[in-house]
Amino acid sequence: MEKSEVVSYQNRFIKSLAQTVPGLKELVIEEASGCIVRTADGRDMLDMISGITVNNIGHSHPAVVKAVQEQIGRYAHINVYGRFVLPEQVDIAERLARVAPGDLNVSFLTSTGTEANEGALKLARKYTGRPGFVSFERSFHGRTFGSLSVSWKKVYREPFEPLLPGVRFVPFDDLDAVDRVIDETTAAVIVESVQGEAGVRIPSADYLPGLQKLCNKRGALLICDEVQGGMGRSGRWFSFEHWGIQPDIVTLAKALGGGLPLGAILSTEKIFSTFLNPPLSHLTTFGGNPVCCAAAIAAFDVIENEGLLDRSTELGKYLREQLESVRAQFPERLGDIRGLGLWCAFDVQPADCAQKVSNALENRDVIVGSMLNSEGTLRVAPPLVVTKEEIDRFIHSLREVFANNEA
Repeated sequence: MEKSEVVSYQNRFIKSLAQTVPGLKELVIEEASGCIVRTADGRDMLDMISGITVNNIGHSHPAVVKAVQEQIGRYAHINVYGRFVLPEQVDIAERLARVAPGDLNVSFLTSTGTEANEGALKLARKYTGRPGFVSFERSFHGRTFGSLSVSWKKVYREPFEPLLPGVRFVPFDDLDAVDRVIDETTAAVIVESVQGEAGVRIPSADYLPGLQKLCNKRGALLICDEVQGGMGRSGRWFSFEHWGIQPDIVTLAKALGGGLPLGAILSTEKIFSTFLNPPLSHLTTFGGNPVCCAAAIAAFDVIENEGLLDRSTELGKYLREQLESVRAQFPERLGDIRGLGLWCAFDVQPADCAQKVSNALENRDVIVGSMLNSEGTLRVAPPLVVTKEEIDRFIHSLREVFANNEA
């Protein structure tokens, strides 16, 4: 585009679309492929956050493009629940059941992660007959009323109160704190297996197993939110697999749809049977859209056939090693580094410079992101197809930002 056309789109965006972050948007996007996002003014940006862990197999993967084109040529939307069988729904649900542990072999398909978490909360309440929930400090589960109710940050919750009653927040990775609050009124404990927006906070070895034991003992369900952590991001299909547990309910979205909007609630046939009484206890219009399911099937098969789980583990280790080398060079600027698979975060020092570092990297055509619930932390979660050369490009840019005092 000409410069005038780029500016026109920026201004029209502000005028025509509701804004939740003030100011002009800096990039107008033209196309994307693999780990590269191309702007309308011709810049090739290295995407090191995968559209916030959505594009796990990269942008515009040929397998997904082909699947979407073929599916939309057959049909784009039919009643997705209640009347007809859509083979695409069956095919993605069977794939999820095949890789999920134990008897987590039934899916309810949604459009988004917050919708999946809403459904999971409803499912837990209806199945247990209990009203309350336990969640965690620094947690994030979505923006709608139910998922917001179990999300920690007060600045986002308080303007919309009253929300769901009976939600108790306790420190993450503290079994004693959870033990004190789970009681006969608790329907479920909802937890991110690895806290994403908190800055990729990884629990200790006994935490999730202990959490499951407490839930089983008190008759509460354990909901694992895998919206960010699922579909290979941590080096496993589900990040909770690193601790050998089987939750009662699992929620997915983001990378599940291969770039299209698709979420899922996974649970057992026994737990889901509560939605049959009365019939239509839970429903969706677009969840399980066949075009999105076709994209999800293609994305799932790419992860499996191209060995992206192992690749996430191997390149995640390489990424963290390179970040450690930057910290060794600039210990006063780069603090703690955390990660599992290709899901990393690092703390910038001083904390109020994190956004400046992100902006400086963007000026060098590298996209990273901040965290909602961890001040001073930057997110690095590239597509699982990222190469060592692309990681090196990011690391070189980060070194230059610190070396030149650009932030």
